[in-house]
Amino acid sequence: MPSILIRNGTVVTMAGEQIIEDGAIFIQGARIVEVGPSSQIVSRHKADREIDATAKIVMPGLIDAHYHTCQQFLRSMLADIARRGQVRFPIWKNYFIPFESRLNEDDVYLSGIAAYTNMIRVGTTCISEHGGRHPHKMARAMEKVGIRGLLAESTMDMPDPELPRNMVFSTEEAMAKNVDLVRRWPGKGDDLVKGCFSLRQIIVCTPELFQDFTRLAERYDTMIQTHLAEGTYEIEYAIKKHNLRPAEYLKKIGALSPRLLAAHSVLLSDREVELYAEHGVKVAHCPSGNFTGLGMTKLPLMRRLGIAVGIGSDGASGGSIDLFQAMNISHIGQVLHYGTPYLDREATSPYDCLAMSTIGGAHAVGLDKEIGSLEPGKKADVIILDTADLDAQPMYDPIFTIVKCLRGKHVETVIVNGQLVMEKQRMLTVDEEEIRRQVVERAPQLYTIVSQFT
Repeated sequence: MPSILIRNGTVVTMAGEQIIEDGAIFIQGARIVEVGPSSQIVSRHKADREIDATAKIVMPGLIDAHYHTCQQFLRSMLADIARRGQVRFPIWKNYFIPFESRLNEDDVYLSGIAAYTNMIRVGTTCISEHGGRHPHKMARAMEKVGIRGLLAESTMDMPDPELPRNMVFSTEEAMAKNVDLVRRWPGKGDDLVKGCFSLRQIIVCTPELFQDFTRLAERYDTMIQTHLAEGTYEIEYAIKKHNLRPAEYLKKIGALSPRLLAAHSVLLSDREVELYAEHGVKVAHCPSGNFTGLGMTKLPLMRRLGIAVGIGSDGASGGSIDLFQAMNISHIGQVLHYGTPYLDREATSPYDCLAMSTIGGAHAVGLDKEIGSLEPGKKADVIILDTADLDAQPMYDPIFTIVKCLRGKHVETVIVNGQLVMEKQRMLTVDEEEIRRQVVERAPQLYTIVSQFT
């Protein structure tokens, strides 16, 4: 098996708060064999490839806990529409789903290639794709770029005359499609892609489907993704229809479980947060969009109760998918909301935010035994950051530097599954110029689709 030795770096392991100042990592095949001081690792191992990480940070690849590949071409479109005062709400029903419904297989593949290349460039090595059309094309793009990912199909089985017909399935069809997906991509061995179940949200999914997926997720050892407590309309719907808040409703039907990854989870009552903790529900926190459109997730309470929380970008429709930027936004937002008004300097920390993008994200997407920290036996998903920029110097605390100073542009080298995917900021798996050409050519055509919805 091919081997890689990274030496002389500041290794931020995320195995606890361990930092190795002059550290090294020995990788063989897809896995990490040993992590420790360079003096020890170098003397014990010879590798096919050596990387000198002097004056650089070596850390686990970032994990995007909530993403929408099929919304890649919506980046800045809605802002342009809003500038002209024509946005209609709710956006998910009036824009996102209608747009996704019009994408053909080539569009989805191009969206994936562009999105996942963008992710590698900013240090994201694992994506939790919430679900779109033509998932086999997303899987192909993941494998082509060389990114790890949870794969899902956009699933709705509750008839709604306002939704495109090709986006809504019968309950039986929804079951069949999702089961076929998790069987086709079981995520065994060194596979990059693992299938999971996906339910768009309680407004468009039947209780029977939630219950069936909860049962089947155990059988197939995978996750269930859904949007939850995302908007006031959802709270009002649940109370009007069930006389319960959304998480209370899912508890009643037996759909809260450690397999459930609940994206956003912003508008939760304290009791609902407690229900998450009691049932082991995971959270995908999306600060960049949530702070501007919804509000503040109850992250300190979630931390105290031991809830696994990952950070998600929520896709390119909201702008940058740089999780370094998202970590900083989350830190500032939490301090502003939970710390500053009470003169509490311990409301959150840079480490808390970094954990959400690494080991916390791994817990949230159900892959903590495989990724999220640099430890022997785990998959070798590693990024190397260049800290030479004056904006990052001097560096006394590497964790502070990562969260408060560095951005995706500082990512120099990316290794996924033990394979070099980007080296010295040059992509090794795809032709970026060709991707840019195709995006520039197709984007105006897709813009005309969105303009029809206004």
